[in-house]
Amino acid sequence: MTAAVERFERLYHDSPDPWGYRTSEYERRKYAATLAALPKVSYGLCLEVGCSIGVFTGLLAARCERVVAIDFSLSAIQLAHEHLRATANVDLLRASFPEETPPGSWELIVCSEILYYLRPPQLEEALAWIKTQLLYGATVVAVSWRGEGRDEPFTGDEVHDRLARELLAWHALDARTDGYRLDRFDGR
Repeated sequence: MTAAVERFERLYHDSPDPWGYRTSEYERRKYAATLAALPKVSYGLCLEVGCSIGVFTGLLAARCERVVAIDFSLSAIQLAHEHLRATANVDLLRASFPEETPPGSWELIVCSEILYYLRPPQLEEALAWIKTQLLYGATVVAVSWRGEGRDEPFTGDEVHDRLARELLAWHALDARTDGYRLDRFDGR
């Protein structure tokens, strides 16, 4: 088990909601802004990368025929299963992004609070994967916290600046608040 996975397993062991996803006003506003940034009312197949305990997953499920939600933490997936047990159109998988990303014809991909955790080689692989998905017509939404982290290799702004540069042809939305940054890329 990698140090990053161990760190997250400890966090979920110590608290079933370590970031206050169920109770935080910041999270509620960010979730609402993320949903409002989607250009369509409904989607077919959606991939949520870094689903954590499944709070936003449930909101996505209301807008999608099927959501495949992944997280590299088994504890997070177990907590998400509990939270979403009555939601029939969600598949939860323990998988690391990008190396274990399940195949699919994704119409919508949401990467929320995950990309700045990737090490440089993983971020390179993730950018190549996202570019391929855009070429196939997917909509990609990335949302990242703008603060300074402890152990993260990148800040949210560094990742989003890079996304905006490398995926410029598809860049459809740049929305920033003091707390988070939201970018949308529309495949063609």
